[in-house]
Amino acid sequence: MSRRRVVITGLGAVSPVGNDVQTTWQNIVAGKSGIDRISRFDASAFTSQIAGEVRGFSIDEYLPAKEARHFDTFIHYGLAAGVQAVRDSGLEITDANRAQIGVMIGSGIGGLPMIEDNHNEYLNRGPRRISPFFRAWLHHQHDFRPVVDHARPART
Repeated sequence: MSRRRVVITGLGAVSPVGNDVQTTWQNIVAGKSGIDRISRFDASAFTSQIAGEVRGFSIDEYLPAKEARHFDTFIHYGLAAGVQAVRDSGLEITDANRAQIGVMIGSGIGGLPMIEDNHNEYLNRGPRRISPFFRAWLHHQHDFRPVVDHARPART
């Protein structure tokens, strides 16, 4: 059995304390918290009304809007962090090396809003109203091969 070396060449982050590595690290070092009142939904019925939400994030820099609408928000975060890592690496991606480049993504849980929306659509309007993109999404929700494809230079 041969052992292959793995090299970490770039970093990316989308988190409650920053939407890139530099901002995240600066806020952590400064002792800033990403915990605040929940803003994505009405949490008044819940005992706890605080959470660590990602704020001020836009997928537009990483993915065309037409493609982005087919993915849940947590996929946007993972894709953006992966693209940041590839950009940070400085690697020149070519057809010759594309298959040797990978991205490791960490996510606790995700996709629940899309699952809930499609479940409600199924209950209210039937199975024919479930998007074919949702079916594909269930199968490939953690397939981040598009990271390498979308790791183009940042828009300015």
